[in-house]
Amino acid sequence: MKNLIRKILKEESLKQSLKDQIKEFGWVDTAELVNGSENLKKLSVIKTPIDFLNLYNDLDVVQSEERPILTLFRYKKHNNLMVYDRKKEIVYLDYDKIWLVLRDDFGLNLTDTQQLIKEWLGEVYNLSGITTTTNLDIQLPSWMRPII
Repeated sequence: MKNLIRKILKEESLKQSLKDQIKEFGWVDTAELVNGSENLKKLSVIKTPIDFLNLYNDLDVVQSEERPILTLFRYKKHNNLMVYDRKKEIVYLDYDKIWLVLRDDFGLNLTDTQQLIKEWLGEVYNLSGITTTTNLDIQLPSWMRPII
C-alpha cells in the first residue's frame, strides 16, 4: 500500500512540475523536454484545449501603471500573457504561448479558437462583450495579437 501511495504522489508531483514548466517556459519548450506534444499531453493530463487554457486560471490581474485603460494578466512583472484594453474591449494574448498551441497542438481553427477563448475569459475572468478585431492600433509588443 505504501508503494502505491508513493507512486501516486510521484506521478502527481511530475504532473504538477510539468504544468509549472508550461506556465514558466511555454508549451513548445516543455514539449521538447518530453519528446513531443503528444507525450506532454499524456504526462501532464492536459488532453483538451480547455485543459490547456485552464492552466492560466490563476494569472495575476493588475492595472497598467503606464496605460490605465489596460488590464494586464501575468505571473511575473513585464511578462504579460494577456492584455485587455477596456476602452476598446479587445483582449491581446501571447501569440506563441497560447494561440499557436491551440492551433498547432490541439488542431483548432480560427473560429473555434476565438470562441473557446471568449468562453474561457467569460467564465474565468468575467470578461464579456469582447469584440473581434484585427486592428492592432495600440502600442503593444509585437507578440500580442487581438483574439476576440
